[in-house]
Amino acid sequence: MTKLVRGSAGTRSANRGAIIAAVLSGAGIDRRQLVEQTGLSWATVARIVDDLLADGLVLEQHKIVRDGPGRQAAALGFNPRAGLVAGIDLGGTYCRTVLADALGTDVVRRRDETPRDLGAVELAQWIAARVLDLVEQHGDGVPLTSVAIGLPGVVAATKDRVVGAFNLPQILGTTFVETVADELKVPTIIDNDSNLALLGELHYGELPRDQTVVLLSLGTGLGSAVAFDGQVVAGPEGLLGEFGRLRLPGRPERLRDLLSGAGLLNLAQQQGHQVTKADEVFADPARFPALLDDVHEALLHLVSIVALAYEPQTVVFTGGFSAAFTDTVLDAVGSTTYETVGVRTALRRSVLGDSGGLLGATAAALSGYHTAIGVARHQ
Repeated sequence: MTKLVRGSAGTRSANRGAIIAAVLSGAGIDRRQLVEQTGLSWATVARIVDDLLADGLVLEQHKIVRDGPGRQAAALGFNPRAGLVAGIDLGGTYCRTVLADALGTDVVRRRDETPRDLGAVELAQWIAARVLDLVEQHGDGVPLTSVAIGLPGVVAATKDRVVGAFNLPQILGTTFVETVADELKVPTIIDNDSNLALLGELHYGELPRDQTVVLLSLGTGLGSAVAFDGQVVAGPEGLLGEFGRLRLPGRPERLRDLLSGAGLLNLAQQQGHQVTKADEVFADPARFPALLDDVHEALLHLVSIVALAYEPQTVVFTGGFSAAFTDTVLDAVGSTTYETVGVRTALRRSVLGDSGGLLGATAAALSGYHTAIGVARHQ
């Protein structure tokens, strides 16, 4: 434990952040425990707690009963009504939104069909209007403090522009990102939807946080994300893990053409099949034997690439398209991958399902809010 002391403005801010982080980390902590946990003096803890109580960030809760002499101490807890956060999972088909309190507890959820025909400005305004409407109707006067949006596209490391968007091309560039932040008027975090889905799995699912884990999101499009020791990794241009762009060996098709709903539907129609949904290909295997063989071969190719790129202990599948692959198929792909490239990895399904991206966006929005009130990201 590093002892923090009262001194410069920077140190005082760090001390305040350490107290908030300690209160957020568990229920029922009192002033004496804060002194022990942070290494700060009693006077510093008392002053910061008084400030936090005055600011409405912390509440005194039940009394902590202890044996022996001394008065009872009041337990301290973070005030869930200190602010609201919103998480948004923008997909090519649906846009899911959650409004949560300052502890991450859901206030309300909403799902709308994504208006794919809107331009960048109009789509950003549509999203912002729905968030602000939820705040007005269900926020009970608590202010919105932070928003995080998962996008179906490649987001630059600077988070200020979208550099690739196969299913929603209108979000390319900076216009969408700038407009939605201007409309919401609060700090707005933009990230790739697969990165936020993996963040959701790490925070709320069953993935081990001390291992290398990969998420493969097979839905309307194809996305992936990787985390090392609980930290989701991104490249400078956001292209890390964009395996859907890769062409299949000796063929013009890309991986996303066979391993995404939109891609497979388009490919099947190009081959002359009369289908309206990708699900029809899996529902009638006798009608599409060659196409399904190509799909399974593409899946093996993708998992083999992931295994060699990251050597993950676990690969988790999410997205509606992934439901088409049975446990038998996943087991066979895992075994063949090990036989082919020598990397043993467990292939498993997400326990969060479609909620992963939304929960990840909530976690990102909470992190943004906590950072704004002084909690350092490493705490």
